[in-house]
Amino acid sequence: MVTRESWRDDAARWNARYAEGAPTFEPHPFVAEAFAAGFPEGPVLELACGRSGSALALAERGRRVLAVDVSDVALRQLHGEARRRGLADRVWCVRADLRTFALPPEAFGFVLATLFWDPAVFRAARDAVAPGGLLGWEALTGNGDAESRRFRVSPGELSASLGARWEVLREDDGDDHGPRRHETCRLLARAARE
Repeated sequence: MVTRESWRDDAARWNARYAEGAPTFEPHPFVAEAFAAGFPEGPVLELACGRSGSALALAERGRRVLAVDVSDVALRQLHGEARRRGLADRVWCVRADLRTFALPPEAFGFVLATLFWDPAVFRAARDAVAPGGLLGWEALTGNGDAESRRFRVSPGELSASLGARWEVLREDDGDDHGPRRHETCRLLARAARE
């Protein structure tokens, strides 16, 4: 059960982290991969966006982006950078607990989340992708203490959580230990066109 206090604790932890150091606003590789694969017109949703370079890169390419995060510090930084780049009308920042944030079905051409995992949020995000749209998801994998394991996925768990209407375009189950800061599983998938 999500309690108001756990949400506040989560926000405080992320606010402290984002208050340290200057943001780089580097977009995630999912952005280039999504444009290469193609996705429908319409808004983009980024969940657990932090101070997202992805939202900015998508907005620079003409997309409207709904950027959602629990951290008001990260969202202020993102909004400030969007305003500085003249993109404030295309990047909408919303502070919310993703576990209780309601997503409309089939409303977004591209939904992405990076370094985040919650099975219920994943299902809601999956269902929010428009026909022919893309879902890009990256989650931590590997071991950890009992508390951190609930925020991690097993190899193959992302694609197994998709359902029948999906085509997996790319899946990396964490076997590639290239120049990443974290061990992750990554998935880019397309929803069936109607």
